[in-house]
Amino acid sequence: MFSSKSLGCGSGRLSAVSKAIAATFAALALLAPAAQAKTPGKTYCFNGICHRVNTLQEMDSLVGRDLTFKTSFYDDCKRDRFNPCGLTSSGEAFRANDADNAASPIYPNGTVLLLRNPKNGEAAVVRVNNAGPYWGNRKLDVSKGTADKLGFKKRGVAKLEVRVIAAPTKQEAKYKKNRRYEAVPGPIGRFASLEQATGRAMIAMGKAAPSKIQIASADQVSEVSGEAIDANSPAEALKAEARRVYGIGNTAKRVSPATMTAEIAPIHRSRQQYTLE
Repeated sequence: MFSSKSLGCGSGRLSAVSKAIAATFAALALLAPAAQAKTPGKTYCFNGICHRVNTLQEMDSLVGRDLTFKTSFYDDCKRDRFNPCGLTSSGEAFRANDADNAASPIYPNGTVLLLRNPKNGEAAVVRVNNAGPYWGNRKLDVSKGTADKLGFKKRGVAKLEVRVIAAPTKQEAKYKKNRRYEAVPGPIGRFASLEQATGRAMIAMGKAAPSKIQIASADQVSEVSGEAIDANSPAEALKAEARRVYGIGNTAKRVSPATMTAEIAPIHRSRQQYTLE
């Protein structure tokens, strides 16, 4: 056995070394969240798998784009050792049981997505707040709560229809310790198509965050619809336009105009769909 004396270390010196080591670990702990933050435009590699995070400009161009992702889900850290027990890469608390959050290695934190399971029509609006999964070529991981509501928790993996309905701001994409993003609706019901689900998502988003999320101004909505809309807020204009465009609450079938411009779920003249696994 080696003693402190044989090593040339007195108890006082050992105490000083211990304090220095403790201070180093404390400093590293404070730096860890920033080092793990997901920055738009940067490439991250884990276990030999690399993904580049889209820039905010790229995200603006992806709003309204339809994709199909092979999607898995994450569980509580006590059951899934690869997941954090504390904060995510956005700085928000890890919430595997809530049906309103997702992780992606390509979408910046703060991105709002509309998801639909074509197997059962179930749809949900979620916000990306974490990185991963770094498994094969997968681009999306949802919370266990979301997987449950979309009907694929038991199976573990499902091909989901995905539409970006809101790109994040610079502040939303940036790491902020103990942040809490503005709420998104989560599960919104069962729909025959992603287009139909978008109408409900637009109204739900207006209810969830009327102060910051909007489709268009009341003037823009009135211009597009050709009708005078009595709206006291952007959220009311959003709801009125969603009902008009998607026929929600009416018996008449409505067709989405190709010229509608919006910050969330714009209707593009030529929307393409890609399948990524």
